[in-house]
Amino acid sequence: MPQLTEPISKDADFLTRWLSGRRTPSANPLTADEVEGFRQAQRLGFACAQATAAEMRPGWTEARTGTWMIEWLYDHGVKTMLHKPIAVFHERSIAPDGEWGPVTQGSGATLRDDDVVILDCAPVVDGFTGDIAYTVPVGHNPEVERAQDFLARLRAEIPRHFADPALAQHVFEWVDDEIRAAGYGNAAAGYPENVLGHRVYHHGRLNDRLPWFLPERLVGYMLSWHSLGFLGMQIRRTIFPEVLGPKHSGPKTGIWAIEPHLRADGFGAKFEELLVVDENGAYWLDDISQQRIVIGG
Repeated sequence: MPQLTEPISKDADFLTRWLSGRRTPSANPLTADEVEGFRQAQRLGFACAQATAAEMRPGWTEARTGTWMIEWLYDHGVKTMLHKPIAVFHERSIAPDGEWGPVTQGSGATLRDDDVVILDCAPVVDGFTGDIAYTVPVGHNPEVERAQDFLARLRAEIPRHFADPALAQHVFEWVDDEIRAAGYGNAAAGYPENVLGHRVYHHGRLNDRLPWFLPERLVGYMLSWHSLGFLGMQIRRTIFPEVLGPKHSGPKTGIWAIEPHLRADGFGAKFEELLVVDENGAYWLDDISQQRIVIGG
């Protein structure tokens, strides 16, 4: 049976609620040039995931896949990223607490004939971040396809909920309810602060060219796979207004990487892509996430 979760509580102390309600520069409307910059960065991220899936075969490891992705991005002119590329196979795609992220030690899991893979990368292109995730089965898998059908329906409804300020204040609970009503578990329970999404940024000339990450031994696993530019931006703007979880009470305008992630029977499935929200509504940058592909197909 799917690994179900109880409804995720929105209870928060006064300080957390106040911090999450602050309006930071991330909530400002985007210019047309900024929108196009984020679109191009996102397209490169999806191109990386699709190229990776086309190369992968059973026997690949998570570490090999992550290395292939980062080399592909460097070969295509990327200097830095929001985070190291992530490849998770079978049970790890369910995102149990503390186990979602890139393999930084050892080889990780090995791809099997009936596997499900989530590929996640976040290239920075000309300062713009394109954070994406793609779910890919090995061969055709009806259960994965049903999960993708559900995620596609959810994706179609998300802009309407962000466009209406009244609905936007409860978007996390709505997504949580929809996932559980469909018979799945909400894998947001496996992320710090139960994150459904986070804001992305346009970085300055220094931070968009630093091709390295902090050492894991010094700062720990979680911090070590995020770039200095991303960490610095979150520190300056404080984390709570920048992450979309059950406690977020601030404005939803700006640009978000939205990543609903469900737990099914033995596998996880998600998408992640950029949503622009302004005073006139909300919209996805394009529909590349809906191009379904299979490994070995």
